[in-house]
Amino acid sequence: MMRAMDQDSGFRAYVMGLVENMLQIDESNSYLLLYRTTKWTGHFSSYKNVKEILLQAAHKFIWDQVAVPYRAWQEGADIIFNPKFSVPLISHCPVAMGLQEPAWWVWPDHYERFDVLYQKIMLPLYCRKSAHLFPMAKFNLEETRKCIGLPLNNATVTYTVPGKQMRPIEDRAELENFRRKYQLPDRYILSVTRVDHPGLDKFEKGGSFHPGKNPETTLRAFIQCRKDLPHKLVFAGRRIRDYMLHLGFKDADFEDVIFIPFVPYEELPELYNNADLFVVASYYDGCSTVIMEAMACGCPVVASATGGFPEISGGAAIHADPHDPADFSRKFKLVLLDEKLRKELKKNSLERASFFNWQRTAKLTLEGLDRAVRKRIGNSR
Repeated sequence: MMRAMDQDSGFRAYVMGLVENMLQIDESNSYLLLYRTTKWTGHFSSYKNVKEILLQAAHKFIWDQVAVPYRAWQEGADIIFNPKFSVPLISHCPVAMGLQEPAWWVWPDHYERFDVLYQKIMLPLYCRKSAHLFPMAKFNLEETRKCIGLPLNNATVTYTVPGKQMRPIEDRAELENFRRKYQLPDRYILSVTRVDHPGLDKFEKGGSFHPGKNPETTLRAFIQCRKDLPHKLVFAGRRIRDYMLHLGFKDADFEDVIFIPFVPYEELPELYNNADLFVVASYYDGCSTVIMEAMACGCPVVASATGGFPEISGGAAIHADPHDPADFSRKFKLVLLDEKLRKELKKNSLERASFFNWQRTAKLTLEGLDRAVRKRIGNSR
């Protein structure tokens, strides 16, 4: 189920990387890739064991529950896999899905009331239906167990992986050209964030804000320490300034703050490599793609002490309380005013980033799917 590829989020890179590496190491199975739009149809057509199909439906629920299982039945599929959460509840074969943090339970105020109700009803059903689950972090698995009260023993943790282009860049001319293109300062703190939710149709159409990424704590922290640092703060993402104004910030609060639009995924390595510090103050991310990308580029990181950040950073980042801007401010100065610490964090970031490996993730995914199919065959005998 490839519809997550349509989203302008980390899920696109996750699905693309996972499927590509599964295809590279597995030539014995055939793959039926089902798309909801034409946006990425044909991307994997060079693989001989792939058949790509466009399935159109008015709503993603209809796509999930009707179009996908019907076409899978027509094609004789052995298992249906959605890398993101949700699976067909009625199907002729086993189903499996990815598992994210259950934010609807923990932060219901960050979601529309209907979405919270939908997830609280449907997520337990999807988990019960799934023959295998693939949480993107141990944190996601433990939090889901706690929230929905199910053991979820049929699970394999499969971390996402930063893209192969996420690496240190030594070419100073390349970095300087990028800096000029986006009119970036020589020294800056970076926050790659969002205030929308590309996974929800209403956010795409209605323009509502989604506050879970908490960029306001980053801004408040910078305001407290900007006179002590030679750095500016750069926010990269859609409508970040509008969101800050919506919260009540004034133009004076944006002194030494630069807002740039959504940066294409291919250009993110230059953005990370030019930064002296990367900051993420999200309340409740289970498996943060941006922290992996920053570490893979060798950028020192200050991240939230909550959610899955300590698990993902593996000791390579400095952590702070996302509810306490003063704590983040202290950590900014700790890193940026200590050259030795910054070099140590850069080294640790690169070492930790090397732990995340697409071949391992693809292999674990294939093994989990294979077990689910074999169990079904064994039970039917």
